[in-house]
Amino acid sequence: MSPIPLVRARYASGFVTALLAHGAPAARYLERAGLPEELLENSDGLISAFSLWAFAGNAARDTGIRDLGVAAGSVPVADHGDFGSKVIYAPTLYRAIETFCSEALAEYSRADFYLTRDAEQAWFCRGPIDGSPEQVQQVELYVLVLMLQTLRLALGPEWKPARFKLQNHDHKGLADCETLRGADVEFGSRFSGIAFPIARLSKMISVAGLDPDPVQLSADGTNGLAVPDDPVQALRMLLGGYMRFRSPSVSVAAEMSGVGVRTLQRRLDARGLTFTQFVDEIRFEKAVALLKDPQISITDVAFDVGYSSLPHFTRAFRRMVGMAPREFRRRELSGIK
Repeated sequence: MSPIPLVRARYASGFVTALLAHGAPAARYLERAGLPEELLENSDGLISAFSLWAFAGNAARDTGIRDLGVAAGSVPVADHGDFGSKVIYAPTLYRAIETFCSEALAEYSRADFYLTRDAEQAWFCRGPIDGSPEQVQQVELYVLVLMLQTLRLALGPEWKPARFKLQNHDHKGLADCETLRGADVEFGSRFSGIAFPIARLSKMISVAGLDPDPVQLSADGTNGLAVPDDPVQALRMLLGGYMRFRSPSVSVAAEMSGVGVRTLQRRLDARGLTFTQFVDEIRFEKAVALLKDPQISITDVAFDVGYSSLPHFTRAFRRMVGMAPREFRRRELSGIK
C-alpha cells in the first residue's frame, strides 16, 4: 500500500485567500474536501495532498476561476516557512533552484522538481502531477507561479519567460492568464517547465534589495560606508576582504559580529547554511567579479579567492553555478544569455 501523500497546510491557505478575494465560499469547499479550517491555523502542519487537490479542483470548477492556482501561488516565496528562507538566501540562481528542488520534499512528500537543459536553454521543471484534470490544472498553476517567483529572485520582478510546458490541456481556459500571456506554451506535456537562458544560472540573488558593494552614496550624496542592518549581510561584507588570505574561523567571525559562536551558527542555520558554506558563497561572489576580467588568469582567480589549487576551485565553482569557471568566463565575455 502506498503511503498517503502529505503537504504543508500553508498551500491550502493560499487557495483560501484567493477564493475569499473573489468572494467565493472557501469554508464550504474546505468542508467538502474534509479539511477543517482549524487545520490551517498551523501553516507548517500536515494535511493530505488528496484533500488539498480535491479542495482546489472543486473550487476552481464550481466558481469558474480557471486560473485560481495563479492567485494562490502568488504568496511570496519568503512566506513559505523554512523552505522559502533557504531558497531566497541562496547566493545564485543555480543554488536557489537546487535548494528549491531538494527542500521541496519537506513541503510535499511526493515533490518532484528538477533542473535540466538543452543547447542554450535551461528548464526548471516539475514532474507528473496526479489527479483529475481540474486538480492537475490548479496544482500545476500554483507550483508554476512559485517556480517563476524563484527565477525572478535573480532575473528581476518583471522578467517573463518566453516558453512554458504545461501538463494540463486547458488551452481555452488559460488563454487570458496573465502569467502565460505572450509566451509559447506547450500544453499536454509530460512535465511542467519554465525555460530561461542557461547563462543566467550564475546570476546573483539580491535579498531585500541589499547591494553587495559596501561603498554607496550616503544620505547627503557623498561616498559613505553603508552597513547593512542584517548582521549576516554585514558579516558577508566584512569577510570579503579576508578571502585572499586565510579565511577566519567561525570563532573569529563570531567575535567580529559581537556574538557567540552558537548565535552565529543559528543565524546561518536559519538560512540553510553552515559557516563553511557561508565562506564558500563569499569566495564565489568575489570569483564571479574577477572572472569577468579577461586579464586575470583563472589560476590567479582561484588563489585570489583563497583556494590552494585550480582543481579545488573548479569543483567548488561548479557546485555553485553548474558550470566550470572557464565556461562561465566564455559565456560572460561572448555575451551569451
